Amino acid sequence: MNRKIFASVFLIVLALAFVLPQYIFAGTVGKISGKVINEETKEPLPGVAVSLVGTKMGALTNEEGEYYILNVPAGNYTIQAQLIGFAPVQVTNTQVTPDLTTYTDFSLSKKALELGKTIVVRAERPLVIKDKTTSVAITSGAELQQMPVRGYDQVVGLQNSVVRMNSNVDIRQRGARESLASAPEINLRGGRPSEVAYYVDGFSQQDPLTGISTASIANNAVEEVSVTSGAFDAEYGNVASGIVNVITNSGTDKYHAKAELASDNIANPFGYDSFDQNWYSADVSGPIPGMKKAYFFLSGERRWFGDRTPSKITKDLYQEFGVDKFYNLKEPQRLPNNTLDGYSFQGKLDFDLTQNIKLALMGNGSRDRWQEYRHYYMNPRFTDEIKHLPRYDDKNLGLNAKITHTLSPQTFYNLSASYFMTERTRGDGVWFDNTARYKRALTNPRYDTYNLFRQGDSVFASDLNPSIPKGSEADTFVTFYESYWNNFMHRKSSYIGFKGDITSQIGRSHTVKAGFEYQRHTLRYYENFDATLQQLLYTNVNNYGFDSLGNETDALDFKSSTKHPINLGLYVQDRFEWSSFILKAGLRFDLFDYKALRLRDVNRPFDPDNTGSSTLDRSDLTSTRKFYRASPRLGISFPVSDKTQFYFNYGQYYQRPDLTNLYASYNFLAARITAGSYYPFPSPDLGPEKTTQYEFGLTHQLGDMVAMGVAAYYKDVEDLTQIFHQNAIPRAFDYYANTDYGTIKGVDFNLTMKRTHNIALDLKYSLSYANGTGSYSQSAFNIAWKNPQGGFAKQTAPLDYDQRHSIIGIIDIRTGKGEGPLLGNIRILENTGLNAVIQAASGLPYTPMQIYDGVSPNAAVQQIPTGPINSANMPWTFNIDIKLERTFYYKNYRFVPYIWVRNLLNRENVVGVYEGTGKANTSGYLESAEGQTRDIASGGEFGYRYRFEENDPKNYLNPRMIICGLRMAF
Repeated sequence: MNRKIFASVFLIVLALAFVLPQYIFAGTVGKISGKVINEETKEPLPGVAVSLVGTKMGALTNEEGEYYILNVPAGNYTIQAQLIGFAPVQVTNTQVTPDLTTYTDFSLSKKALELGKTIVVRAERPLVIKDKTTSVAITSGAELQQMPVRGYDQVVGLQNSVVRMNSNVDIRQRGARESLASAPEINLRGGRPSEVAYYVDGFSQQDPLTGISTASIANNAVEEVSVTSGAFDAEYGNVASGIVNVITNSGTDKYHAKAELASDNIANPFGYDSFDQNWYSADVSGPIPGMKKAYFFLSGERRWFGDRTPSKITKDLYQEFGVDKFYNLKEPQRLPNNTLDGYSFQGKLDFDLTQNIKLALMGNGSRDRWQEYRHYYMNPRFTDEIKHLPRYDDKNLGLNAKITHTLSPQTFYNLSASYFMTERTRGDGVWFDNTARYKRALTNPRYDTYNLFRQGDSVFASDLNPSIPKGSEADTFVTFYESYWNNFMHRKSSYIGFKGDITSQIGRSHTVKAGFEYQRHTLRYYENFDATLQQLLYTNVNNYGFDSLGNETDALDFKSSTKHPINLGLYVQDRFEWSSFILKAGLRFDLFDYKALRLRDVNRPFDPDNTGSSTLDRSDLTSTRKFYRASPRLGISFPVSDKTQFYFNYGQYYQRPDLTNLYASYNFLAARITAGSYYPFPSPDLGPEKTTQYEFGLTHQLGDMVAMGVAAYYKDVEDLTQIFHQNAIPRAFDYYANTDYGTIKGVDFNLTMKRTHNIALDLKYSLSYANGTGSYSQSAFNIAWKNPQGGFAKQTAPLDYDQRHSIIGIIDIRTGKGEGPLLGNIRILENTGLNAVIQAASGLPYTPMQIYDGVSPNAAVQQIPTGPINSANMPWTFNIDIKLERTFYYKNYRFVPYIWVRNLLNRENVVGVYEGTGKANTSGYLESAEGQTRDIASGGEFGYRYRFEENDPKNYLNPRMIICGLRMAF
């Protein structure tokens, strides 16, 4: 695509933004619609003023008594309808949800006017959402506070067809996985983790390099969390499996403040184990002093975890093997060097510049510094090794500005600019980013801390044990290995984005939307695979945007220059409403421009012209292709009866591959190909990954308080990224290609009961089948390494996150003021709530293998399958979490103390097994003839160490945890 064509496309996009009605933001606003009638005659009332109390938003009813209010920010409102000669009516607790219509009807009475009061009605969330054309789950901020969860990511894990992958990198697995600070991976409807898009207030929070999000939002800042797992409207691009949209609170017209404290350390004095998990948060909102019609909301959270990921077996294991004494562990139930120190903040400023123009300034950020426990570093003979466990530093910052101009009650437009940055540093637990300290001389370190030897250091046994006579037969050489984390990585990515929208209601039936979105990324990456620099620099350093020593720079040549990919998207969509029939039809266009160089000839990377060249030059490279994709979207919703709603959707979705699979230093690539060492190379010629999805759904209301729903879906995925073996001159190498594909299908059931006799209920069941040729982009790692000739998958198999059954039950029992049993004259359970989350899930799959040494460092393992890929399953998991709270009022203050219990039954839930046995606590190798021989030869030392190391705490989820907290509102 030359510059003239690109300029033409960009001009067309700009024109669309201002000529066609449209909407491009990830949904942050909804619509209110309804009808007003005369209660006595049942005739429609025209000219009724319908308004949102406390705002300037409203509309007049037409001749049919119908009204609609566009561009309503997500939140809770009171709607008022009034007409001269009739008593005013207010409907409180009206919840507006992004991308959906809230239907609110009114009946106005002349007779009630004689009472001289406004009639107040409390709205309840409808059991059947009339305009739903896809599967979407909505959780309000108030519900989030009441549930035994912390953070929006845990709410996501409680939805249909969501699989939470707890990765254990200590057990050999097929495929590379990105570690997260505290939350497990999220896989939605059989998609890879990077296929879930995360938005906060309509702006993307994902790292384009990895596809994951490390952004954190405090609980008290959340207004609403929505999870869309079905089809996505045309406004959403670069997403394949699901959308998580977090809406944060806005400023208020009066001053309010909230604070929360929570910790599990309070459980210690009562004889329960604590894991030193602590949260402190606060927020404040109100009008900006000295300014009219200007409001603010500010929130922050501080968190500290002594053990990020507690395990059920840690205490028993450490005490059994005496590890607590070797390491002098005062709290043996906690995994050592597994801490997290973090904070997050969020702010929003809203300005009503005029009656029709609003300006919103938003920002959010977070930082988590944490260490990752690796069980094989726990060495009772060399206790200081544990300090060298990998350490991480995750940073995120988002800044956004949006202006909204209402041209008329039927039309408004938005313009926005955004900046987002995410950064991760990973290094040795002691030296971290001081890479100069990773290297030390090969000398006899008699006076050094002997646990800090670099790999290959050798000393005499007498240096370690003074009781051994120097020069005696016992004074032999001792060599140390793996005493540090010999890998340093630093990546940094950011984008600057621009969006625009104009939304219009055309007549009574059509709402037409169209829009554009532009993002320009800046990507930097540095990874030193041998931080002690035992080999040549270029051989082990992959860098772009950083020089070979890890310093940020833009002054590098084509081999290691900073990357600046561009995304451009535009769409048009029409929402047609006729009575209760809803039709959504849209078309999206995406341009992916990687702005990079690729090999001209992968068969002869150094010599595409066959001139005899043996080095990589600029002439061996050419510009990457630009990718254009058009994706149609369709959604239909209509009533089968007055209590039954049917919906269907279809869509095609394209997502750019994770950019870590696209870019690499060409110095690094050339050195590795020349040396012949194995490494899967990124390929800047990867095309977008494609998903086609169909979904049918039905919601039926059973009486006034209960509704049930069912949704069946089918997904066809293709062009997914996977390692591919390339025969080449001078040597073959492996790189990424669009070779993976799969099919995913399933059925989701749910049953919802509104609060009846103080009890509300939400039950969910998912049945799913996720099959493909690869679960991750490195699933074929072992094949490419050991058997590249014809060994790659040619048929689908269950994916690593193919969880067949998932059952979730959420029960909320809550009393209000003046409710509950009496003890004398006191309502002992007044204003008390109990929320329980019950989860049961079938075990994830694994491939059965012959028993092998799966624990010893640097073990030469030849894994030999004894069955098809992922043909065996781990055991089921079962868990109950509860939160018990009570609300106390004192003047204008509200206090809510609570007790939150995780894993109430203290159940042992397994999330990792050895493929040779299917068990979490043994690989079976020690019982084999080879293992027995090694154990006998060592006098039992080998067996002692092996039994400890194979019983990895990270194969188990958390034990019972008791957390006490207090929420306060002023």
